[in-house]
Amino acid sequence: MESIAKSTRNHETWLTNYKGNTLKKYVMAWDYWTAYLGAKDENWILENKESEDWAAHLVNFHRWLKTQPKKRGRGNLSDNTVRLIVSSLRAYLKHIGVAVSFAHVQQQEISKVENCPLLDYPLNLQVKEQLLRVANPEEEYIISAGVSFGLRIGDFQLIRRGQLEPLLNQELPVQLPKIMTKKVGVPAYPFIDRDAKDAILRLLKEMDAQGRTKPNSRMLNLTQRQINEILKNLFLKANIPVGEYRVRFHILRKFLTDNLAKVCASDKWKHFVGKSATTPYVGAEGKESYAKVLPFTNINGKRLRNSSKEIEDKIKTLESVIQDQQIQNSKNKAMIEALTEGLKEEQELVQFLAGQVAKLQKKVEEK
Repeated sequence: MESIAKSTRNHETWLTNYKGNTLKKYVMAWDYWTAYLGAKDENWILENKESEDWAAHLVNFHRWLKTQPKKRGRGNLSDNTVRLIVSSLRAYLKHIGVAVSFAHVQQQEISKVENCPLLDYPLNLQVKEQLLRVANPEEEYIISAGVSFGLRIGDFQLIRRGQLEPLLNQELPVQLPKIMTKKVGVPAYPFIDRDAKDAILRLLKEMDAQGRTKPNSRMLNLTQRQINEILKNLFLKANIPVGEYRVRFHILRKFLTDNLAKVCASDKWKHFVGKSATTPYVGAEGKESYAKVLPFTNINGKRLRNSSKEIEDKIKTLESVIQDQQIQNSKNKAMIEALTEGLKEEQELVQFLAGQVAKLQKKVEEK
């Protein structure tokens, strides 16, 4: 960016620095800005860089934005969207050489958020386990690989079979080759952990059954919206209340990065997940750093296997109890039948003796 002379900078040179969703947001911000300016074009901005009160312009732009309807749904733009757009335009002005400085009251106005959106759900290891208990192979892959890779959803959905399958026989955690991120255009070098490997193997079996065997077959034939919906529905299936929190794919990335930040330097973990363009941490050094986070993010089958073993033991115990009960019931039945037969014989004997007594009494009476 600094290599472009300020005299030749404009919104086009500004936008060339961004990619993916960030570029889309900045293009949206520019469209709102030009709509706000009306007949005044970019030439007017460039000609009046030094003479206009750009802080006041941005505050008025902020007020105007709050009256604009949403592109989708009802109501006007949210406070956060308005703040994002104004922040984007401030970055544009900085790019063309205008340093905007707000007065305290102006800063308060443009920073105020009344309609605060939901916070992201704070994922933890216990919740991850609960989700995996009820997950099908596709859902398991989204959860386990989503946490293991720590990629943004736009990069995650593009992962292909050939990027993962050749690595599954290597010692874990195993680092993927370079993945160029869509949003910021820097490389990511994510890792496959044990949870992710198990999930990948299960999903590969399903892909085989579906005939999706080519190396360029995507692991998920899903849109970003569908991935987020699957994650939301999985929380419902697992009966996990989310309260006022928002469930989306980003919570998986955040779960990994929050834990990575606790155990290794920021230049390393940001490199793993495509958040920084530092010197690549590959090979033994990268593996050693990433391995430190596994106790905090990886179930590694232990809890699930222990839970399964407990269930199996309970089933075996119940089966043994039922079998013993059935044996006892059979014995009781045989005993009841024997007692019933004995009682029948005793009743016949009593009847016979009663008959003999009656005969003797009759004889005595006759004499």
